[in-house]
Amino acid sequence: MGKVTMADVMAASYTITEKGLQYLPAPTKKNTALLLIDIQGLATPEHLAKKAVAKGLAEGEVNEALADYKKRFYAALDSCSKLLAGARANGIPAIHVKIEGLSGDGRDAGLAHKLVQWILPPGNEGSRFLDQCKPNPGEIVLTKTVSGAFTGTILDRVLDHMGIKVLYIAGFVADECVDTTVRVALDLGYFSNVVSDATTTYNQESYQAVIDKFASWGITTTTETVVKTFEVLPEG
Repeated sequence: MGKVTMADVMAASYTITEKGLQYLPAPTKKNTALLLIDIQGLATPEHLAKKAVAKGLAEGEVNEALADYKKRFYAALDSCSKLLAGARANGIPAIHVKIEGLSGDGRDAGLAHKLVQWILPPGNEGSRFLDQCKPNPGEIVLTKTVSGAFTGTILDRVLDHMGIKVLYIAGFVADECVDTTVRVALDLGYFSNVVSDATTTYNQESYQAVIDKFASWGITTTTETVVKTFEVLPEG
């Protein structure tokens, strides 16, 4: 046997057991929802490029630095689009959450967002939903001015009223708003599944660390698996 690694230690510490699994609700079409996080202009590589060039960085070098993120971002966005289509086709409610201020001057933004000037007044280009995952009429849309979808909105109350117990979570970015939302969702008792190929973040290493952590908890899945699951869920 080779030298014990940190991955081995984590695998021994975070072990999914039959005793633990008994607490998970059985997913049905009635108690399951797709939660889409911050699929908006702010997350795009183009938005990052525009901000960097405005600060004086060379456009060519900025685009080169963003090339890897751009590739991963649009692959994840395509997966988000497939998830949304699968949810709609099978009667699974889609809930869209995005960062957008209530005021024009950003006074309502959370402290972290104030510090980095993520001030997005209503109608701002950065808060615009991307066309690939634009909400349909009748789908729930919530806005927030902090990272977490629960801490920044009435999401918990909405899910409780709907009888939702199971969440499939996708969107941007993995190590910020998605990570925060998943942690709080679990604390509140929602069986939360991170769709690993439908999220990413600026640095590949940061993305992998988040996904590996949630994988060790047994709560990661893929777009293909989720779409197939939506098709066969009982009505409940």
